[in-house]
Amino acid sequence: MPEDMPPSHPNNSLGDKFSDLIGLEELQDFRLSHIFSEVFKKHTAEEMEEQLITGTIRHTPSLAELDVKWARPWLFARLLAGSSILAAVLYLAFEQFENINLIPGMIFVGSFAVPVSTLIFFLEMNVPRNISIFKVTQLLFVGGIASLILALVFFSNFELFTSFLGASAAGIIEETAKLLIVAWLVGRQLRYKWILNGLLLGAAVGTGFAAFESAGYAFRFILGGGVAVGGEIIMLRGLLAPFMHIVWTANAAAALWMVKGERPFSWEMLQAPAFLRVFLAMVILHMIWNAPFGLVALPVVQDLKFVLLGILGWIICFRLVQAGLRQLNKARQELQLPAIQEGL
Repeated sequence: MPEDMPPSHPNNSLGDKFSDLIGLEELQDFRLSHIFSEVFKKHTAEEMEEQLITGTIRHTPSLAELDVKWARPWLFARLLAGSSILAAVLYLAFEQFENINLIPGMIFVGSFAVPVSTLIFFLEMNVPRNISIFKVTQLLFVGGIASLILALVFFSNFELFTSFLGASAAGIIEETAKLLIVAWLVGRQLRYKWILNGLLLGAAVGTGFAAFESAGYAFRFILGGGVAVGGEIIMLRGLLAPFMHIVWTANAAAALWMVKGERPFSWEMLQAPAFLRVFLAMVILHMIWNAPFGLVALPVVQDLKFVLLGILGWIICFRLVQAGLRQLNKARQELQLPAIQEGL
């Protein structure tokens, strides 16, 4: 893979300027209705199990066998609905019985329900299907905890950032910590060479970071303000989880994989413009997210700022998915296999 994206052409529209800024081409024939078209269709329990059997020696398709087009994930929605119901049942049970033994379950299920469901979405979007659920789970726990600890190390050693930038310093510190953990854990494994692999691997670490951080916040607010306050924090952070750490880390790692390709990770890759543009965009989104200002007050999500930042993060994410699909089609062409032309 070349280290830089193809040169952009001069243009004037806001979308084109945004494309030039992040170095990713605009989406072509992109339809959310197509991607989510399987969500409301009936699927059997066997199909659900089959959807998770991926990435093993026996269940990794060859490049010639891949269906290289936009995936249509659906299992994530089933998991989201089921885990949300479980979280609500635990909360209602506590209100009924007021048994403190239910609180750890509330924190765990409430903090992991939406992040893990979002992670399954990225697993389903990984068209190469070469990453196992075991590897994803390993990165979720090991990567999530390691990135939290590394971020704390950075916070304690770079207090100048927090004294100058306040809460926005987390955009620099936490995004750097998460990406470094992704590179440390899987950056030298040549088996994972596709942009879509980087997207999933980054999402796994981001999911762990988001879920453990949310559990910490919930515990803190339960101690300080009671279970009702902690429950509100869990609900709010669960609602916002898909638009925060998960997609930020997924995008940053995908940009790194766009540069890395089939080579093992090296520090020089972090200087490539193709990576830096996306990574700095994620840092800026995170910094603005934490910045102490709002735009328009909204119910539930609290502020329009979070909605706009979340949309921007996902626009970049889907552009990276498109770049990943084009990478796969290019590889097929090099093997003289027919490309799948579906808006690519």
